[in-house]
Amino acid sequence: MVDPTSLPDHTPVVVGAAEVVHPAGDGFLMCSATELLIETAQAALAGTGAAEALGARVGEVLVPHGTWAESDPGRAVAAAIGAETARSVRSELGVLQHSLLVRAITGVASGRVAAAVVIGGENRWSGVVAGRSGSPLPEAPELANGEPDELLTPEEMVISPIEIERNLTTAAHQYAIIESALRHRLGRTVADHQRALGLLWERFAAVAAQAPAAWNRSAPDATAIAEPSETNRIIAAPYTKWLVSQWNVDQAAALVVTTVGTARALSIDPSRWIFPLATALSNLVVPMPERAEIASWPASRIVGAGALELAGLSVADVDLVDLYSCFPAAVEVQAAELGLDPDGPLTLTGGMTFAGGPYNNYSLQGAAAMVGALQAAAPGTVGLTSAVSGLLTKPAVTLWSNSAPRQPYRAVDLAEEARAATAVRIVDPDLIGLAMVVGATVLPDREGGHTVVAVVESAAGVRSVVQSTDPHLGERFLAADPVGVPVMIDQPGRFVLG
Repeated sequence: MVDPTSLPDHTPVVVGAAEVVHPAGDGFLMCSATELLIETAQAALAGTGAAEALGARVGEVLVPHGTWAESDPGRAVAAAIGAETARSVRSELGVLQHSLLVRAITGVASGRVAAAVVIGGENRWSGVVAGRSGSPLPEAPELANGEPDELLTPEEMVISPIEIERNLTTAAHQYAIIESALRHRLGRTVADHQRALGLLWERFAAVAAQAPAAWNRSAPDATAIAEPSETNRIIAAPYTKWLVSQWNVDQAAALVVTTVGTARALSIDPSRWIFPLATALSNLVVPMPERAEIASWPASRIVGAGALELAGLSVADVDLVDLYSCFPAAVEVQAAELGLDPDGPLTLTGGMTFAGGPYNNYSLQGAAAMVGALQAAAPGTVGLTSAVSGLLTKPAVTLWSNSAPRQPYRAVDLAEEARAATAVRIVDPDLIGLAMVVGATVLPDREGGHTVVAVVESAAGVRSVVQSTDPHLGERFLAADPVGVPVMIDQPGRFVLG
């Protein structure tokens, strides 16, 4: 095994990471998002044992934008950690969070910056408390209200016009449709699949119960998670409230990236050094209704294989895993594409329902948890974290180890390889006539009604997204697998049973 202290000075290394949660309940104090980010950055630096010296060397603070109003929290974070000249970078929704990690890692490796902080979080629970109490949210530091030095935006929208028009902007609706296609492919009844979802999420809840940074540590069992009740209503069949991401959290995560040379110079304990081995990602955008197999995701398979190849590893070498976990379908699809055991450990945090799902930050939560787990693990341990941007649109995989890498860190965008591997269908918003259901969900309302949203395909292979408010159709689609059911589109966007 390579001695980490013999590595070249420019080798990138993560030397600090922190997850911070302000749990709901007695003693909760509202805060601005920027205050939460500052606390988390300071905690990550404190873990290095060289907070002041390393903070002064931070040349860039990178923040994925959340739901908060502050325009430049990175600048306030930089000032709070003593990095007065650091550049602030903010990325918008649709930019993979691992892209910020890649920028930080390659930035230190190239010598562009000596150190970087990647940080994100949400204070939505503070917003909930403020709304209930009628009290204003605490104001953010004045430095957070300027403009960042750099703004990163996605090259294209991660959601198509037909999805926006026909009730598929809500993530739960999209993933529920994917879930219905998965259920059909597995040949399960509605009841059998519901039990399977409960058992999967029960495992995640059990992990969250032991995770200090988890938002909900109550560890409900499979029945409580998957079965509808007065306190566990259906959000988008088959998903109940306890099967969807929880974004009303006060939670943040930060990673401190530097080089072996800087870590040596500051006498940072080598047992705290965690090495990023490789990152593969895909910025290909193929909206869900266009994908020929909506329960599959070739881009995820390709980035997983690509990251392993870059690192000189196989999936059998991976010891620890944290998958992006907003909904069961995301976990199920990624596990299948990455070649992971679906019954094995797939989360370090407990997932976005129980650990918490801050709007545009969970991938950093998973990465921070991975750093902590590797620091506590036996030498030679390898970890895998994944990211998702959009709705199963852009994937990323990063590999990590607590032992020296076999080869230099590399990152690659495999969008073209993903494009070549992804079969697509034409989507026509004006499609009418006979079609067959490819995937569907039922959206109950609080008054007892239903809206059915379905992706359908004609005999000619043309897709569309259609809806129905027929209560009998809704009950039928709740009770039995709708995939393969013939329907009639009697006008664009509306259907009845064929």
